[in-house]
Amino acid sequence: MNTVSLHDPSPKDVTFFIGPNTAPQGFESIYKKAVEQKEAGIPESLNELLELQIEALRELAEGTGSKSPLMKQLIENQIDSEIGNYSVFVSKGFMRRTWVPILTIHLDRLTGPDGSPIGHILSKHDGEYIAAMLGLTFKADWIYTSWAFPGTPIEIKRKPNLSDIKEG
Repeated sequence: MNTVSLHDPSPKDVTFFIGPNTAPQGFESIYKKAVEQKEAGIPESLNELLELQIEALRELAEGTGSKSPLMKQLIENQIDSEIGNYSVFVSKGFMRRTWVPILTIHLDRLTGPDGSPIGHILSKHDGEYIAAMLGLTFKADWIYTSWAFPGTPIEIKRKPNLSDIKEG
């Protein structure tokens, strides 16, 4: 089990798992049908819905063109500080027995315009606000927020696979 050091309690990153979008009206039946198809071995419909959500999340988090991403602006507003270096990761994750879009904000890489670290300014309260905004934006059924803290890596001892053992 990782423990949080008393000397460095600041989180490294925060990840938001954005629960499935079953709104607006009518979309819930489309989503349920796609889940049923995936369970039957036909994942294309659910994958397509997930990719659409990931692209929308990527647009929000990373932006395009010269305009600052909306997520960066939201964080700057929450912490009342300008951000110089801003690092996010958008992908998919598995939560509550389904694949959902995820957004990770790398707090250990957030800096002010002068390069000073500012990720520690983002509080759990700010994270709740960001989660609420993501929930409203994506009309998500739920948002799960995970804060990752630095810790000592855990060594997992595995039994060797038979294919790894050479005869000789």
